[in-house]
Amino acid sequence: PAPIDGNRAYDYLKQICEFGPRIAGSEANTKQRQFVASHFKAAGGLVREQPFVVEHPQTGDRVEMANLVGSWFPERTSRVVISAHYDTRPHPDEERDPARRNLPFLGANDGASGVALLMEIANHLKEMKTPWGVDLVLFDGEELVYGRHPDTEGEYFLGSKEFARRYVEEVDESRAKYRYVAGIVLDMVGGANLAINQEPNSLNLAPNLVRDVWAVARQLNAKSFKLRVGREVLDDHLPLNNAGIPAIDLIDFEYPYWHKADDLPKNCSADSLAEVGRVVTAWLSQPPPKRSRR
Repeated sequence: PAPIDGNRAYDYLKQICEFGPRIAGSEANTKQRQFVASHFKAAGGLVREQPFVVEHPQTGDRVEMANLVGSWFPERTSRVVISAHYDTRPHPDEERDPARRNLPFLGANDGASGVALLMEIANHLKEMKTPWGVDLVLFDGEELVYGRHPDTEGEYFLGSKEFARRYVEEVDESRAKYRYVAGIVLDMVGGANLAINQEPNSLNLAPNLVRDVWAVARQLNAKSFKLRVGREVLDDHLPLNNAGIPAIDLIDFEYPYWHKADDLPKNCSADSLAEVGRVVTAWLSQPPPKRSRR
């Protein structure tokens, strides 16, 4: 693994939360994207945006969004995508007390943790011995959704759907000079008492990748990676798989402050970020498996 600095990743997490709620289309969301773009460039990444426009689920107004892509080893045609969403839920809708649903939602774990870890991984990519080209991707609009299930307004995974659409279009039109061989989504990877189960859709759609990542975790004695099947999660890995990219979701779906106002930095852990970062970078340093993609 790369020498991941969990404390530095945690500092990134706190800086991201200082922007405030980072709802898709908001000024804070844009500032965060610019903050990460500058960081990726300083770490040697080739940075580009994927702008797109959606309709606000409540007002019908235009909402301008953008995915952010940082590429390392851009000349390599066999690539992996490591991703996280960077927008936050509009409200802490899982609060039982209706008054608390009007509190700001900072999304320290649900959003900021994945972004912070991508920033820390970026610090090491230039020197990393990996056989692949690496794209670190921030998805916008993962949850521009209002209301609690089933009374929700909005659509999930807007950014990853746009990313997948563009990739498929390039492949179909023979414009893509590269192929993605694997994808990992980082979602809620910074909570204290971290427990990452094997997510059922990941096991079904990309079982070899689950096996490889958990084998690395076992070698590193990464105790937060549990050898058990967790709850099914609908997340950004699904559009990636639909685009032909075997992708898995690393997520602690048992995090007690999910979509609650107390999803704050104080409930996150530098140790959790460090452990996930070690597993991901050790996996990136493995030789590619000699078998089919799935």
